[in-house]
Amino acid sequence: MIPILSLVTTAFISPTLAVDWYAWTQANYAAIQHGLAQLNDAAKQMNNSIIQQQNRVEHGMDSIDSFVRQSLLATWSQYPNLKFSADQMQRMMSSIHKANRFKTYVSDTADGYKRSVTSNVMIPAQAIVQSILSAMTTIYDKQQKCSSYASQLVQPRTAIGRLQYCVLLAVPYFETVTNTTLSLFDHGKNTVTTLISLLGSCSPGSTSCVSKFMDELPDLLNNVVNAISVLYVIPLTAMKPGKLAVQECVSLITEDIKQTVKELVHRILSC
Repeated sequence: MIPILSLVTTAFISPTLAVDWYAWTQANYAAIQHGLAQLNDAAKQMNNSIIQQQNRVEHGMDSIDSFVRQSLLATWSQYPNLKFSADQMQRMMSSIHKANRFKTYVSDTADGYKRSVTSNVMIPAQAIVQSILSAMTTIYDKQQKCSSYASQLVQPRTAIGRLQYCVLLAVPYFETVTNTTLSLFDHGKNTVTTLISLLGSCSPGSTSCVSKFMDELPDLLNNVVNAISVLYVIPLTAMKPGKLAVQECVSLITEDIKQTVKELVHRILSC
């Protein structure tokens, strides 16, 4: 593939700045295609990164279920004389595999974030392409008088690929949200350990204390798992600032590109 700058250079073939308009057109199309390819590559990187973070969160949810199960088994082993009623046992078992049921929120959050980033970038990118194509038409219509401006349409400031920075903002941001979520899971595990250790507060032979503990532990465990697993709140809290950051990034770069193109068109129309 011929470098874009080389295409631009070959478009000017004489000391009087006569323009090879075919080569010039191809150079501009190549620049647009190159920029869109950069956006596509950035979107792939973002997608792969978010899938990786999604897997980390889902693995963390599995580890919560496993931790609750192992903690209960350890308690039963340490206190073999504990007797649970059928109702207590049923409520206790509901804490196991509970976090796993909320995985759909993880998937929905990840998919929603990817869709928002892609739409927030690609729609403005299409508008930029249209402004560049419009500028190409203006330059071509004025080709006899204003050919000296033709090469200025392909430059770093007008590159659509600049928007890839906005797409890739999602990579460290989503990783940060994942790390925060996993820290919340660790906090939940610590809370489970603390709750189960409260059995040691009962004096030996205090049946009423032990009975109260066994009666209340299932609800306590359910509350902990619920609190750290209901991830539908994330889009409303942690995810929203990231989406807004991407939108602002796109808005600023889009405005910068459009102003550059607009100023170029103005000079062409005024020459």
